[in-house]
Amino acid sequence: MPVQIDRRAAKAEAKRLIQTAQVPPLRFTALLLAIDVGLNLISTAVSGMLGDSFGVLSFSFSFVGVLIMLLSTVLMAGFTNYCLRIHRGENMPYESLFDAFSFAGKVILMEVLRGVLIALASMLFVIPGLILAFSYAFALYHLCEDPGVGVIEAMRRSRMEMRGYKWQLFLLLLSFWPLLLVLAAALGLCDYLLAPLFSATIPGDLLYTLVYGVLTAAAELYLLPYIELATVGFYRRAAAQTDSDL
Repeated sequence: MPVQIDRRAAKAEAKRLIQTAQVPPLRFTALLLAIDVGLNLISTAVSGMLGDSFGVLSFSFSFVGVLIMLLSTVLMAGFTNYCLRIHRGENMPYESLFDAFSFAGKVILMEVLRGVLIALASMLFVIPGLILAFSYAFALYHLCEDPGVGVIEAMRRSRMEMRGYKWQLFLLLLSFWPLLLVLAAALGLCDYLLAPLFSATIPGDLLYTLVYGVLTAAAELYLLPYIELATVGFYRRAAAQTDSDL
C-alpha cells in the first residue's frame, strides 16, 4: 500500500550528497554540461557550413543533428546512473559518465518508445499524457540498475512502482518550479540581450552558442544534480515500499 514519502527528506539528502559525495556532483555535472556545450558547437558549425543546402548536404545535417541528440540522451542516462549509484554510497569516477554507452541501444529504444506512448496519450488530452509520463518515470533507473533487463520490463516495473506515487512525485517536482521559472526567465533575458551582439555569420553563431551555452551551464550546475538526486531519493523510497508490500 502506498505511503506518504517525505519529500523534504529526499531534498535534504540530495543537498547533503552534493556536498559530501567522493566525486563531487557539481564537478561531474560540469563535465556533462561542458560536453553538451561542445556538441551544440558542433551542431551550430555544421548548420552554418551547410546553410540552406538540400540533397546530400541537407541529409548530412539531419544525420549530424540526430546523432548529437542520441549522444546527449545516452550521456544523460550516464548522469542518471551516476546519481543513482552515489545515492547508494558507491564511488563513481568521472569516466562513469560514459557507462550508459554499454547499453545505449536500450536507452535510446526506451526513450523513443516512452516518447511515442506519451505523445499518443497526450493526443487524447494533456492529463493522460502526464499520467503516462509519471508512470514511466522510474524506467531509466531500472535500466541503470540492471542493464540486462529488457526495455518493456523496465517500463513495467516503473508502472508498478508508481501506483499511488504519481501525485507525490508531481508535488516533489512542482517544488522546484519556482527555481526553474527564475532560471527560464534569466536565460530568456540573456538570449534577448545577447542575440543582437553577435553577427549572423558562422563565427558569430559559434561565439553566441558558446557564450549562451556557458551561461546556461552555469545556471544548471547546481539545479540539475539537486533535482536528479532528490528524484532518485524518492525512487528508492517508493521502490523499497513496493518491495516490502510484495
